[in-house]
Amino acid sequence: MKREPSIIEKLVMKWLVVGFDLVVISLAAITMGYVIYMMFILVTDTIRRFDVEEVLHTIVMIIIFLEVLELLSMYLKEHHVSMRNVVELGILAMVRKVIVTPDYSKLGWQTLVGMSVLMFVMGWIYVQERRRRTQHEEFLIEHGIETG
Repeated sequence: MKREPSIIEKLVMKWLVVGFDLVVISLAAITMGYVIYMMFILVTDTIRRFDVEEVLHTIVMIIIFLEVLELLSMYLKEHHVSMRNVVELGILAMVRKVIVTPDYSKLGWQTLVGMSVLMFVMGWIYVQERRRRTQHEEFLIEHGIETG
């Protein structure tokens, strides 16, 4: 049998939610500031000297931080995060690792197998999440609204 929370418990939960939202807003602001900083560094470094690997690394890092920003804003709006977005972020991080690693012979076979298995599992989870319809998508389908 579930009991009704007291007024004090409701008040504490309300302030905890507000505090958590403030932390998430702060993290989002810091993340956006860092993205702007990385874009500035990307442009200035590219003008001075063009290094394809460094530019690619910075672009992938900017995309990863934008995904983090999307997760934070999604949490602020809905107070939960989609597993699909978390898996996308993990896949991006693994792709960055694959792109940035210059010499695969320095990595042990265990690391390579682990990275391969991790990428396979994240890809499988992503495909499963893409197949699953969200409540929002169900609402749009029921009401005949096109989703682009």
